[in-house]
Amino acid sequence: MSTNMNSKSLFLCGLLVALAATSANAQNDALYRIKKSGKVSKQVGKIKDITPLSVTLDGDKIPVWEIEKLAAANEPLEVEKARDRIDDGRFDEALEQLDQVKLGGNPITDAEVAWYRAVAKSEMAFSGGAFSAIDAGSEVQKFIKGNPKSHHLIPATDLMGRLAMADGKLDFAAKQFDILTDSKWPEYVVRGYFFGGEAYMRAEKFPLAMAAYDKILALPGNDNITQRYQRLAQCQKARVAAVTGDPEASIDQLKSIIRQENPDDKELFAYAYNALGACHLKRNDLAEAEEKYLFTHLLFDTESAPHAEAVFRLANIWTAQKKTDRASEAREILKSRYRNTWWSAQLN
Repeated sequence: MSTNMNSKSLFLCGLLVALAATSANAQNDALYRIKKSGKVSKQVGKIKDITPLSVTLDGDKIPVWEIEKLAAANEPLEVEKARDRIDDGRFDEALEQLDQVKLGGNPITDAEVAWYRAVAKSEMAFSGGAFSAIDAGSEVQKFIKGNPKSHHLIPATDLMGRLAMADGKLDFAAKQFDILTDSKWPEYVVRGYFFGGEAYMRAEKFPLAMAAYDKILALPGNDNITQRYQRLAQCQKARVAAVTGDPEASIDQLKSIIRQENPDDKELFAYAYNALGACHLKRNDLAEAEEKYLFTHLLFDTESAPHAEAVFRLANIWTAQKKTDRASEAREILKSRYRNTWWSAQLN
């Protein structure tokens, strides 16, 4: 009898300790930190401060680029479900989860809900979903105004710039990308130069576009992200050089990139073939331009940004070649899959 009582007592003590630990964890905020190895570790404590560049958990000040996500104490389950839905590309379901969250309980949770709502609507706009670039931009702007110190502020500025560019507001977009280049967040610094160059190129401000790509190529970073954008910048710089001068040297350079790089890099190859297409358009060689844009259209259609441009260029080329059915098909892709893009808006 005594042995049984002792066993029960030990079990109850253990259960109470576990329940106490669970309750304590529920009262703690959580931060998921990306280590240099790429693995993610969970840290718990109290979030003391949040800024656009860091989050302070207890006494540990963590740079935003090392943070995968935050979870406030007693965060509703629907917020985590919404994150998962966004990661899976199920943006409409994410919004349904966020609509179930009662706001006003925790400012960190409220900010997370506002951010993920902006992300979901933006991604739906980019993919031709239920929201326009204007609708999504309004949601992002609402988040920025309501959360000026958020650790999501720099990614939100990136979203705002890309949505503005999709809506044809190129000057405003360029200003957002300029903000990114001063952000001190390495990935967004290089993204700011790259997308700024894109905005300048679309506005035919070619010297500014060239300067943006040169700044990417001058960056000292040896990380994968910087190197990826440097390869893309080489393609875009060659394109600008072709459009503003003699395309022959650019054609040679782009062919060299295609020979040397890994064809599994679909994004790079999509930009390279689009740049080659632009070179041949400069030469008024529609047949060669058609061939190059078809590479992107048929082989790299998963890369939505360069694919949208390739379809637009093909629609114009096929119209000029009087290939009416193919031109109509391309225009239909733009109006459906890419209806919220700059390229769709450029259709005559």
